[in-house]
Amino acid sequence: MRAPFLFRFRESLAGLPSLLVLLALVLAGVQQSTRLVRHEDPTPVQISLFEETLPATPKVETPPPPEPPKKIEPPQPQAKPVPVSKPTPAPVAQERPVTDAPAPLAALPQPAAHTAPAPAPAPAPQPVAAQPAPPPQPNTANAESQYVAKLRAHLNSIKRYPTGREASQLKPQGKVRVWFVLRRDGSVVDLGIDESSNSMLLDDAARKTINRAAFTAFPEGSWSGEHTHRFTADLEFIPASG
Repeated sequence: MRAPFLFRFRESLAGLPSLLVLLALVLAGVQQSTRLVRHEDPTPVQISLFEETLPATPKVETPPPPEPPKKIEPPQPQAKPVPVSKPTPAPVAQERPVTDAPAPLAALPQPAAHTAPAPAPAPAPQPVAAQPAPPPQPNTANAESQYVAKLRAHLNSIKRYPTGREASQLKPQGKVRVWFVLRRDGSVVDLGIDESSNSMLLDDAARKTINRAAFTAFPEGSWSGEHTHRFTADLEFIPASG
């Protein structure tokens, strides 16, 4: 004998109510979770649009170009008014009483014309005597060169090698160019060393030679117009061998 249909599914039917309750709870929870709650803020929100203002850039004013200088016109000369000459009234001729004309005067005698005396004849020019030619100037260059040659020869003849212990030990040797100024009578005015020999002993010996010399007077006509004259001389000092 077969069992009833519901009896066979009794275990499944017994758990059906609890399944339905669970399903109902799930559906209720899903509906509650999916329900959206609208929240409204009672404070009104005001939206305003504004435009951002940029700082104004300062305008650079360019100075106006300078005005060209006005040309000053000179004042025009005003024409002076020309005075209008008034017409002079014609003189009224007055009637004069007629008188007798005077008798003509007798012709006066004219003075005799003065005659100038005749000019005296100019004296005849006298012949000018020819002036003698100036005498030729003497050739002083030759006399001057001879005087300088004698002067230098005299200095070289009286020069002396320096003496003393220092000169004997060092035995310096060299040439000294000395200058000296003479008056026209041959006296010494000044002296000095023009080119040194790099030895004080030789330079001093050259000065002593000038002071010891006896110079003659200048030749006649030489170095005309000069009260003094400057000379130079080369003095060579060589130590004695031995």
